[in-house]
Amino acid sequence: MEVRDPAKLRRERKQMRYTQRELGMLVRRTQTTIYKLENGQLKNIKEDLALAIAARLNCHWEDLFIAHEESSTPNQSVVSTDKIPA
Repeated sequence: MEVRDPAKLRRERKQMRYTQRELGMLVRRTQTTIYKLENGQLKNIKEDLALAIAARLNCHWEDLFIAHEESSTPNQSVVSTDKIPA
């Protein structure tokens, strides 16, 4: 996921009266991670972090983040015909 607007992320955090350190602790990340997100230095994050931040800021995740589509390869199941060694 990509941060939609780093400044909005910062405004939402401040509106909830969290410091960067407090929000970081709530989402199990460092203050540095929150700083980098708010300053555009860290653009792509995993979905679990985006959802945790949005939940702590009482926002819908789509207001803060942009989801990237997975690669458009068809879902194929692979069946192994190899025998397991005894």
